[in-house]
Amino acid sequence: MKTTRERRLLRTSIGLALALLLLAPLASFASWGVSVGVGVAAPGPGYVWVPGYYGYYGGWVPGHYVVRPFVGAAWVGPHWGYYGYHRHFYGGYWRHPYHHRYRW
Repeated sequence: MKTTRERRLLRTSIGLALALLLLAPLASFASWGVSVGVGVAAPGPGYVWVPGYYGYYGGWVPGHYVVRPFVGAAWVGPHWGYYGYHRHFYGGYWRHPYHHRYRW
């Protein structure tokens, strides 16, 4: 038969383990952060920022301001995709705003 002290220790241990199991998922949502942004003003009206990216050969291409080539143009950043059965690197390009990815 266990003594009163052992039972109290066992009960406390089980209680702490259950509390830890219940509260641990909540800790994953707790976070804090500080962000400081320093931006450069656009050189004039109609300019948009094209973010920097790593090029095909690994070099960093810095971000810059450009004028859209036509009204409503949307910048599509560089990405890897498939062309047929082969992976292909697509450099950044301007897309028409009414471009549909899937042609009906």
